[in-house]
Amino acid sequence: MLGFSEMAGLFRALPLACILAGISSQAFGRVIWSEEFDSGTVLDSAVWSYDLGASGWGNAELQEYTDRPENVRIEDGNLVITALRTAEGFTSARVRTEHKLTFKYATIEARIKMADLEDGLWPAFWTLGNNFSEVGWPHCGELDIVEMGNSSAITRGLINRWVGSTAHWEQNENHVYYGRTLVANTDLNDDYHIFKMNWTPTLVTTYLDDQEIWAIDITPGSCTDCSEFHQPHFMILNMAVGGNYTGLLQPNEITAEMPAQMLVDYVRISDNGFTELGGTLNPEVPPVIGQEYSGSWYNAEQSGHGFSMEFGEAEDGSPLAIVYWYTYDTSGKPIFLVGNGVPDDNQVTITFESPVGMQFGVFDKDSVIRHDGGTAQIEFSDADNATFSYTPSEFTATTWGHTAIDALPLQKLFEIPLPPADTDSAE
Repeated sequence: MLGFSEMAGLFRALPLACILAGISSQAFGRVIWSEEFDSGTVLDSAVWSYDLGASGWGNAELQEYTDRPENVRIEDGNLVITALRTAEGFTSARVRTEHKLTFKYATIEARIKMADLEDGLWPAFWTLGNNFSEVGWPHCGELDIVEMGNSSAITRGLINRWVGSTAHWEQNENHVYYGRTLVANTDLNDDYHIFKMNWTPTLVTTYLDDQEIWAIDITPGSCTDCSEFHQPHFMILNMAVGGNYTGLLQPNEITAEMPAQMLVDYVRISDNGFTELGGTLNPEVPPVIGQEYSGSWYNAEQSGHGFSMEFGEAEDGSPLAIVYWYTYDTSGKPIFLVGNGVPDDNQVTITFESPVGMQFGVFDKDSVIRHDGGTAQIEFSDADNATFSYTPSEFTATTWGHTAIDALPLQKLFEIPLPPADTDSAE
């Protein structure tokens, strides 16, 4: 019977690079913080603060921002931001996570149902550099994931479909910006839609329902003095009334029906392989199974089986684990099972197949029959230690004599590097 050292050599001999083609070590896309707005009636003060007042906010806006429940509250699983017309003028709300929850590089998204904006309402989901209070704007940098209500949209009769995304920063003591717009196929006040930004050290990209709106290369060679986009930011949600963006600067020019509600179902931050969370909130980040978990694993007291595990990302960007289990049947014949699953926190459930008809040195896919190989749960305490539990299938129990395994300790024997990156793809 082969010992594990001999089996480890067998692991290395298999064409893993071919089998694992298309897997990347980057960006699992796992949610590491979220606000679901599912409890209470007011925002969590550990996360959110309110901007208050009627200063025009640098944009000639007409509303007063308040923290009153008629302007901002949690209701029916939504953050509800309501713009009102009163005898004294307009009121609305603007909330932020400044200093409390910050992020540097991340995938951030919100599911929002916009109000009917026609005409004069200006909703937005955006970020500012967390040093805003020290250096001011635009030195802090600004990333507009979405803003609507633009004067051009009003002119063209597309106000509820016109979506804008823009980056603002300082260059040589001047305000510079870059942005693009997208015209949606439907009015965005009719239903909820997902507005998303993926921010990495090289690129910022925004999306409406996974359709790209805009992208900017923030590498030093492409974006002059873009240091603002390589530091922590905080998020803002608000709905303004009037202002320069809308081109409507007088109260009598505002024709939007009020009360008008911007409904936010959730806000989520996902790890894209570069994400750093910060702020006074210090959110606990769930453990992420990354490339460092990939390798050959075994139990030192059992030479009869071992595992080759690879963790990464599938071609569609979803997290993926591929596990090969090398073991024996009851007669001592070497066999293997192969399976995959989706990492979840510090564990992964693997659905195995038991291929029959494969020969070393010869591969004829038509000769291979794939049988149900049972399921396993692998739970990691760190990148070098785990437990393995297994429920056999009827086939593996009958054919191979496999029995259930409960929390078998595993340790990593050696790492298996991922296939080298395709350097041509970056050109």
